[in-house]
Amino acid sequence: MKHDAQFLLKSVLDQTRQADYPALKPDKHFEIFSAQQVLKAQRFNLDPVEIESGIVGGDGDGGVDGFYIFVNRKFIREDTDPVLFRDQQLDIELVILQSKNKPSFEESVPSKLKEFTEHCLRLNADIGKAKRVLYSDGLLTLVKKFHDIYTPALALRPRLTINFFHVTIGEQINPKVKTRADLLVGRVKDFFATSECSYNFIQGNRLLKLFQQQPERRLSLLTPKYFDWKSFDRNAYVCVVRLPDFYSFITDKGTLREYMFDANVRDHAPDVKVNKGIRATLAAPGNDDFWWLNNGITVLASDVSYNDGTLQITDPLIVNGLQTSYELFNHFSVGGSKDDKRTLMVRVIENTDTDTSDRIINATNSQTKIESINLHATEQIHKDIEAALKAAGLFYDRRKNYYRNKGESASKIITIGYLAQAVAAVVLQQPDNARARPTTVAEKNYKALFSEDYPLELYPKCAQIIKRADSFLDEQSLSRGTKLNIVFYLGMYATCAVLKSVKPQRVRIASLDISMLSDPLLKTCYHWLKKEYERLGGDDKVSKGPALIASIKRKLMEQYGRKKSENTNL
Repeated sequence: MKHDAQFLLKSVLDQTRQADYPALKPDKHFEIFSAQQVLKAQRFNLDPVEIESGIVGGDGDGGVDGFYIFVNRKFIREDTDPVLFRDQQLDIELVILQSKNKPSFEESVPSKLKEFTEHCLRLNADIGKAKRVLYSDGLLTLVKKFHDIYTPALALRPRLTINFFHVTIGEQINPKVKTRADLLVGRVKDFFATSECSYNFIQGNRLLKLFQQQPERRLSLLTPKYFDWKSFDRNAYVCVVRLPDFYSFITDKGTLREYMFDANVRDHAPDVKVNKGIRATLAAPGNDDFWWLNNGITVLASDVSYNDGTLQITDPLIVNGLQTSYELFNHFSVGGSKDDKRTLMVRVIENTDTDTSDRIINATNSQTKIESINLHATEQIHKDIEAALKAAGLFYDRRKNYYRNKGESASKIITIGYLAQAVAAVVLQQPDNARARPTTVAEKNYKALFSEDYPLELYPKCAQIIKRADSFLDEQSLSRGTKLNIVFYLGMYATCAVLKSVKPQRVRIASLDISMLSDPLLKTCYHWLKKEYERLGGDDKVSKGPALIASIKRKLMEQYGRKKSENTNL
């Protein structure tokens, strides 16, 4: 790596750390930064919370700093229910990272990953023994999730891809390291004979290029026929598009542009009746055009213009039509004819007003019942929360990566899931639930978490409390797993301690001065909490179970139980 490029990369690392994770040490930030760039290169569109959830580096990492599971391009969290994929044809991808903030590629890295494969990743591995000997709870939880999804699907011949990424700021790769990497790939093939496996070296120059790479904002959509109309000072087009041309619009070198679907409230459901019908229609062309049988696609864009048979669309978001889009993508990805003359109806609406976008998203996604927190994101309560968080210097990501794409710091972005965890921990006093169910706590407790009857200031305050606990724990030299296991407990306990209440009222939490969560107070709470956490076993089972929260509540009763007037949460 040339001296000027190396200087530039180091400057980028320092600036992004200060902007996004100022409390993290450079090596820990490098793990997150590396994961961001690698996942972007693989065209996975994860938000900051999702990226951090896969970071498992630290004591007992077995050479693994990041472990990510994707099933049919859907990101899998530790609480994802494997039943969702029962009897489906699965395409499973593992992204496994080792990130070294050093100018060299160490021979020990592929060797450690080979041991990890033998001890943990193979299907008949003794996870219990691996836990006792070498590996952390956080890593083994994710490995077990992979096993729980992959093993039941074996009879359906799932496709498995395992990609290892070895990331450093260096450039030179010793041949011995490459040999070790080849041995690792060979060992993976011993255990997963039909899998695809690769070992990828990401050098400093490549890392810098990935950081500088941004999704293309302006895309072209070919259309032989269109109808345009300008109303309310906005351009709108209704057009027919050849199926192969729409496939080209939603893909980049054969990979789905998943960021285009971030505003669509549904996930792809390949086995539902309507999608089976779409699949059958695509596979067996008859005398009917496709658009006669399909409701079409709705696209929102910040700017739209027409020129010589092509719509030029800036910042396209497909807000309705995800199911059709995915079926078209799958159809052409496995050999659908690019000479297909059938067409699809597409609506393209130029719009930059978020309220209008919410109305369009809600209207075009409400024909059938959807059990998804994302549909709630268009409700007034979440618009109000967004405004309240913005007044507090935070950004509420009602639409995935909306503010990240605008360049806002990851440290100031609050996802709906993160806010739900924060409120569950601080207000409902369920830090165990917040820890155990990062993706489903909002849906399972929606009415208790989000209500117009609560003080609006409660929401930014809960986010700030957990952010404060998080940054404090970053300074304690903890493993990532331990920090994740106790952060919601610390936020709850510290809130009760500063308000001197067993169960503080919502109005008191909403008016809490965050500066009162001082280092001395947090240290006192932390030292007792960590000691109790370790006494109970100090692992994931403790943080997700009832014992630790029961201990905290007993402690709070000892300290503040006489203040009866504070023991209602109104």
